[in-house]
Amino acid sequence: MKPKAVDYVHYEVSDLQKAVAFYRDVLGMKLTVSVEFWAEFEVGSTTIGLCVPPPGVSGPPGCAVALAVDNVNEAVEELRAKGVTIVAGPEESPVCYWAIIKDMDGNFIWIHQRKDGTCG
Repeated sequence: MKPKAVDYVHYEVSDLQKAVAFYRDVLGMKLTVSVEFWAEFEVGSTTIGLCVPPPGVSGPPGCAVALAVDNVNEAVEELRAKGVTIVAGPEESPVCYWAIIKDMDGNFIWIHQRKDGTCG
């Protein structure tokens, strides 16, 4: 697997509406995407996401990084062959393909492929 870029960083939150209000109204960030379980803010050239964890996926609260790859399915198969824990996926959303893996300390890393071919 060869990551091309960091697509975004995100925090898991317990209440998305309250978190969006904090980041938007208190910190003054511009909300660019808001759907049922996910919200994005653009800060310069960086995307900060907020999410309620996907159903059935629990892990350490805090920050996670999404690494852009050319093909999520191929990356997951390569990582699985190397003994990496696959937490979820591969899955498809309206805008991307994704999977979640764990590093040796249990931190989540999202493997991410945008459908429009962009990254970073």
